[in-house]
Amino acid sequence: MQRINQNMTGYRMPAYVEEILTENYCKNFVRMSIIKDSGKYSFSYKPAGLSRLDPSSMGLYEKLLLIRNLISMSETASDHLIEAESYLIEPELVYSKGGNVDINSLRLLYYPDIKKLEFRYKIVLFADRILNRNIREEREMAERIRSAAEPGDINRLKMFLDKTILRLESNMN
Repeated sequence: MQRINQNMTGYRMPAYVEEILTENYCKNFVRMSIIKDSGKYSFSYKPAGLSRLDPSSMGLYEKLLLIRNLISMSETASDHLIEAESYLIEPELVYSKGGNVDINSLRLLYYPDIKKLEFRYKIVLFADRILNRNIREEREMAERIRSAAEPGDINRLKMFLDKTILRLESNMN
């Protein structure tokens, strides 16, 4: 796959974040290079072996696993000093090896979030975008995710997702 290029102005990226991303210290993000010139950033991503994930072709189990793995990835990124509030979490920014949603196959395109939206809101908005409102079970799941995330305790949301994923796994067997 070819490189993906994005430009941004009116933003200042901390040098340590730039180093973490360009040196690929945090494996959650698609490999990238960054060029700064007069207040303008040019991001160039190299998604070799990765393709954009298509949540519309997934079942509920895979979608919930994707959401849960994005939460884990945000925690790992935070361990690398890249807080989830600093980057966008959008379906079109999620890439995968072979369309898999396991954590080792997923990567995010790092694109700064200048609004710095809280992570709990990002994950709820992400769930709203990938869960199909025309399917009752997915519509109800979107509401349950919203309810679990609203108090601001991500651990509560993780526990809810873990239990639901385990229940769905046992129903598949």
